[in-house]
Amino acid sequence: MEESKAKKTGGKSKGQKYKSLIVWNLLLKHTDETHALGISEIKDILEEYGISAERHSVSRDIKDLMELLARDQEVTIQERDLLNYEIEYDPSLHGYKIARRPYEFDDLRLLAECVRASKFISKKQEQGLLEAIESLCSEPQIQELRNEVYLVGRTKTTNRYLMGYMLTINQAIRENRKITFKYQKYTLQNRTQQVERRKGAPYIFSPFKLIINEGNYYLLAYDSKKHDMRTFRLDRMKEVAMLDEPREGKEVFERIDLGTYTQRVFSMFGGERKQVGIRFINPLLDTVVERFGTGAETYYKPDDDRHFIVTTDVEISDQFYGWICGFRKKALIVSPPDVVADFQKFLGDIQGRYQSE
Repeated sequence: MEESKAKKTGGKSKGQKYKSLIVWNLLLKHTDETHALGISEIKDILEEYGISAERHSVSRDIKDLMELLARDQEVTIQERDLLNYEIEYDPSLHGYKIARRPYEFDDLRLLAECVRASKFISKKQEQGLLEAIESLCSEPQIQELRNEVYLVGRTKTTNRYLMGYMLTINQAIRENRKITFKYQKYTLQNRTQQVERRKGAPYIFSPFKLIINEGNYYLLAYDSKKHDMRTFRLDRMKEVAMLDEPREGKEVFERIDLGTYTQRVFSMFGGERKQVGIRFINPLLDTVVERFGTGAETYYKPDDDRHFIVTTDVEISDQFYGWICGFRKKALIVSPPDVVADFQKFLGDIQGRYQSE
């Protein structure tokens, strides 16, 4: 036999040299907690590679691998953590399997779902990330990942420079410097291609934070002209570059409660911030808490047996008023008087659009 001949000559054939590595790769690809390979199956697959092997030789390779992964001597804790694999024989499956990997399959499944659901990741980037996740799985697990989720209507960004912009922005934040960029918008004339706002004039802002909201990346930056924070969609930015100018607005940024910022801004459409009191029916408490949180600046109190009032800071805008309208009679703005009056005008403007001439 080929293996016996190699021993007699004091060397090994090329295939025999790599046999243990191939056995390890077969276990990684074909086995997991619910799938195993028997010695005979491994021997047959090796023959497909042109490698002839005895059963006891394959068994020895597996036992050597098990010893390598389990040994305590001459291996530091850090090196053991890097391996973090375990091979065991499963009597119920009549074979050997990878019983433990560096990452739990449920965690990898969650990562894959997050990648598929992320709108700020392009289709090409999604494919590359999914392949990286799949490289940590067995083939049966890969099939499970591919067959498990089907997302309907998930739009992916077409901005292939987005990840590079993120790196530039993060570098500017670390180095405390301003950035410049151009901002884009869609037009009715061409809804597939964005055009530059302000006729291509550059924006100059002080970046402070990247925020994910409803699957999109936003930049939170200081506007030195308006002395306030603003948000920009990353997939609408282009030609992002770092400037030598130092950032401004640190004191304004430090006053922001990031835990409730996105809840207040309502889909990133901002306006003048005011403290507003809103009356809701009791069954909407969970919805209101999810929107406004329970921070120090948000107050809840019962109004009567059926209602409660929440008082919190809100970015006053048409989007906020539209959100209130969605509750119909289940919500009522009660303070301050100027916001109540502005909301009444908002409703009147809408009603006027539908009155017969």
